[in-house]
Amino acid sequence: MKIKIFCKNYKKILISLAIIFVFIITLIFNIIYCHNTINVNRYDINTQKLKTNLRVAMISDLHMKDYGNNNEKLVNIIKQESPDIITVLGDFTVKESENYDAVLKLMPRLVNIAPTYYVLGNHELSILDTTNFAEDIKGTGVHLLINESEYFEKDGEKILIGGIKQYPYYDFQIPGFENEERYFIDNFIEKEKDNFGILLCHYPEYFMWKFNELDIDLMLCGHTHGGLIRIPFIGGFIAPEQGLFPEYDMGYFESDTAKMIVTSGLSTSSIIPRINNPGEVCIIDINK
Repeated sequence: MKIKIFCKNYKKILISLAIIFVFIITLIFNIIYCHNTINVNRYDINTQKLKTNLRVAMISDLHMKDYGNNNEKLVNIIKQESPDIITVLGDFTVKESENYDAVLKLMPRLVNIAPTYYVLGNHELSILDTTNFAEDIKGTGVHLLINESEYFEKDGEKILIGGIKQYPYYDFQIPGFENEERYFIDNFIEKEKDNFGILLCHYPEYFMWKFNELDIDLMLCGHTHGGLIRIPFIGGFIAPEQGLFPEYDMGYFESDTAKMIVTSGLSTSSIIPRINNPGEVCIIDINK
């Protein structure tokens, strides 16, 4: 009797160990796949403000990762899509590291494809005052937008492209919220009345806090890494400032007055690996 019970329990243990083993191996392969794969996700935006179509390539959060020699794989994917402009949503560097040579090597390759617009993420902000990052990036031919806006022209149509550095509505700022970001966003919205506007902003939580109340034709964001671990039918697991199960982890969102697309980015700076969450290039077709 004891031998039968032992054999029965032994079989259960073996089955349990086999299941655990298969789970671990599957998880490892999933992590490897997600950290070496780039998916192309597509969005269509309709507007009456344009009389021409515009294709935008959107990338974010590379964190110095290299997809092949000098990011050959990433460059080829973007090149094949023939975008009119490329938008870089920040965090291509690593926080507190003054070595960003890989970014400087990549940017000219993007500029050779299409005009490239870069907005700062929190990792760039951490080295902005201690390095020549801003000057170096501009030296590659990239349009670095720090509380600035520029016009891109296609087929005689002007498209307003702006980049905001930080949130303009914190209570601790001086009375009346008089700061560079406030001046920029007010000016951007005023200009947008006459032209289709694309606001580059690393942080999607700004949409949650205030920007969803503003008139923004299209806001492009990164920062969340897609929630790092993506749970089927639920979404991302965790994101900065949003915490567990973030609402704005990746994808398309809109309010009554604003539209936003959040990319899951291309890598991570966290010790938590990306699971069920490959790197992403977003291709956005803005249609007349």
